[in-house]
Amino acid sequence: MSPSIDFTAISADAVAAHNLSVAHRLMSGAGSASLLAFRLAPEDPCSGLAHGLTTSGQFVVAAYRDPEAAATTAADGQPIEVRVDLVKGSPEPSVRLVTATVHLVGTLTWLDPDEAFLMLVQGDLPPRVGEIAENPDGRVGVVEAGRVVLRDSLGVTPIDLDTLIQADHCPRACDAVYPDADQEWDAYDLTASVDQMYLRRICHAVDEGSIAGAVCWRRPSTHYCEHTIGRVFLADIDRTGVTLMSVQPDETISAFAAFRHPATTLDDLAVQLSCLIEDSVPVH
Repeated sequence: MSPSIDFTAISADAVAAHNLSVAHRLMSGAGSASLLAFRLAPEDPCSGLAHGLTTSGQFVVAAYRDPEAAATTAADGQPIEVRVDLVKGSPEPSVRLVTATVHLVGTLTWLDPDEAFLMLVQGDLPPRVGEIAENPDGRVGVVEAGRVVLRDSLGVTPIDLDTLIQADHCPRACDAVYPDADQEWDAYDLTASVDQMYLRRICHAVDEGSIAGAVCWRRPSTHYCEHTIGRVFLADIDRTGVTLMSVQPDETISAFAAFRHPATTLDDLAVQLSCLIEDSVPVH
């Protein structure tokens, strides 16, 4: 790949696709969810929820009825105003990194047991939501909102919910999420097996503009543990690229490197990582 190519427009498109992909992954069940019924119980957040998108694109949550969590005891069919926060951490075990959060404000309506059971048997519910729905104390609720706000290392991005669900990269709400919660560890293991020298080169190539992507942030390397100096850590993987954090003695940089083509399987990911390595090799 020629180093004279101007990657500005390519990178802008890649970042936009990345934002949609990350938000879609979180809405589809990645990370952890918490819910606050800010008018019903403003100091009583509910955590430990399952969440995800149905096959028709509805955002649903599931929880066990708990007398100490007011939001879980609201009557079936009664809309309540809620704020939902989704938090996604890095799969990297060596450091603790929050890679992205999604926030939305909308209305939550708990389904009656018959409605929830019908969705369960028809296969409409995400797997982890379905597991709670099978329990007699489990409840399934539909959350309606106009937009979500994504916060990640690239900044703050408001996204219209209809745009997110109907985007070209996910023709059905249950499709095109990679990696999902069950695939993430295999994706991490594959990426972590790449030699640190190549990961460092990928970060450098993004920084100098020789491959598509974006520098998320850079800062002086202060207050880092000694064992992290000289290491490159995997912050996130998605179908559009990888986000890496390179900790060098003087400076730490986080960079998103975009794939040539979307990865939807582990084999695709292996090919796209190989392409990143190839593209980041200095041309003399």
